[in-house]
Amino acid sequence: MKILLVALNAKYPHVNLAVRLLKAYSGARCASVRDGVARVSIGEWNVNEPPRRVLRGIAEAGPDAVLFSTYLWNRALTVAIARDVRRLFPDVIVGFGGPEATWSVGSLLAECPEVDFVVAGEGEETFAEVVDLLAAVPATRADRLAAISSVRGVRARGADGVVRSGGDRPPIADLGSIPFPYVDLDFDPTHRIVYHESSRGCPFSCAYCLSARDEGVRYYPLERALADVDWFLSRKVPLVKYVDRTFNLDPERARAILSRIRDGYTGVTRFHFEIAPELVDSDLAEILASMPAGSVQLEAGIQSARPETLRAVSRPARLEEARAGFARIPRGIHTHVDLIAGLPGEGIESFARSFDFAFSLGADMLQLGFLKVLPGAPIEEIALADPGYTWSASPPYEVLRTPSLSFEELSLLKDVEAVFDVWYNGSLARTALARLASGSDGAFAAFRALADFARGWFADHDLSFPRRPADAFACVAAFIESGADRLALECLRYDFLLRGKPGAFPPWFVRRYDKAAHDRAIRDILGAVPRRVAYARSELETFAFDPRTGSGGETTLLFLYGDDGSCVIHSIVGEKSGRIDHQPLPKRDG
Repeated sequence: MKILLVALNAKYPHVNLAVRLLKAYSGARCASVRDGVARVSIGEWNVNEPPRRVLRGIAEAGPDAVLFSTYLWNRALTVAIARDVRRLFPDVIVGFGGPEATWSVGSLLAECPEVDFVVAGEGEETFAEVVDLLAAVPATRADRLAAISSVRGVRARGADGVVRSGGDRPPIADLGSIPFPYVDLDFDPTHRIVYHESSRGCPFSCAYCLSARDEGVRYYPLERALADVDWFLSRKVPLVKYVDRTFNLDPERARAILSRIRDGYTGVTRFHFEIAPELVDSDLAEILASMPAGSVQLEAGIQSARPETLRAVSRPARLEEARAGFARIPRGIHTHVDLIAGLPGEGIESFARSFDFAFSLGADMLQLGFLKVLPGAPIEEIALADPGYTWSASPPYEVLRTPSLSFEELSLLKDVEAVFDVWYNGSLARTALARLASGSDGAFAAFRALADFARGWFADHDLSFPRRPADAFACVAAFIESGADRLALECLRYDFLLRGKPGAFPPWFVRRYDKAAHDRAIRDILGAVPRRVAYARSELETFAFDPRTGSGGETTLLFLYGDDGSCVIHSIVGEKSGRIDHQPLPKRDG
């Protein structure tokens, strides 16, 4: 009996945790797998690949049963491929699992008659029972489906088309019974994002999240969690993102895991955790201050700064505590902050205040998302009760209009998201935009004005379309010259030079260059490096003030470019160049 677990990830770098948990658990618990009667394998692709390639991979695996891991981002493609699998292989059993299947069982089975069964809820124990039954029952599709229809957690379609339920299955009480899912490292982790967990469940009941249905938080044994950290460190996996909803809910446990990362750090592996900033106390801040550079990054969901909105979605409104906790995180720790547009009661003016609050936290990234009315989440009940809500009928069920935000206003926020994410989060023109955002009108007003300007500046008026960096720089320069803080142009010149040795300077870039000073800097700082090589890997420019701090008088900087995309900056003072400042910048993404 050959069973194929199929994962269609959102992007190539992502590694699907769910299918590996199912495989590991069945390998430990299924007699049929241990005896070689059943074989569980994984087929992993992403939604950007041609469907024919996925279908061919499934066909080459020759499975008797296929179980698809189903999410918001892959539902449409998963349904299309499942239909083709049924056309090609009428006797293959097709199943769906995952959050999108769990909370949309009825609509999914109605939409896709080719689906034979759905695993609803936590899948490990259910899948293990299904595997043993499929391997034991005589090889007819109807008999096998009849057998698994009685399994708790399964919704199976019978030969008569009637869907039968084995009832609900309670969550796994002992998470330590789940084997580590990555022992058989079946992929090269060098350019992948590995997802992992040390707990399940969420202490909060935020209406917009499916975790609102969770009953409490369950933890893997601490020794197991620490051993998992050791494994990732020893294998030098570059990035491990934990899917725990609130990593620092148990402060002592969080400190123990962070201490293990710190003590075993090899200079390669970075761990990503989602935290509640209001729970960052001085003890956790002390551990974070001792973490090696690049070893951890933290994500905090602010979502809104309007207390009434937070209460409407059952999220704790502890904004000042969150601000204080965030301030305790050392600046050397890479941080993300999340906002959601479209939450109940949040209009455009209120969202502007939420944006300004989140921006003021000084995170390395501010991620602007949009409310999704997820089937099964409490927000669905809220939205259904108010005709002012309209949302897409297709995944990801994003709001199109709310009682407080029109479609046009949400479209405006989409434009703000586009320029902010690529030009600020992406560090294209971060220094210049940070200066503009520091104006008296606030950060949101600055980015809204830039988005409005950019829509008119680009001929197609489409800010979702990818732009060449040169065009983006030209747009921001034109915006600054149109009446914004013109000193921000000094910061934009700095941003431009950070991206690497210019092949040519655009018209908006007015040079203040001294070749003699460049010669002295090369001699004093690079020493014996051949002049031709030194010039090819450096640039010198004078600014009206220090663009890194936004203060001081005239400042001359030498930019040294590495082969890996890094940049080291030296301040040049007077006739004698010196290493007055040495600022290494990390390799640029993309």
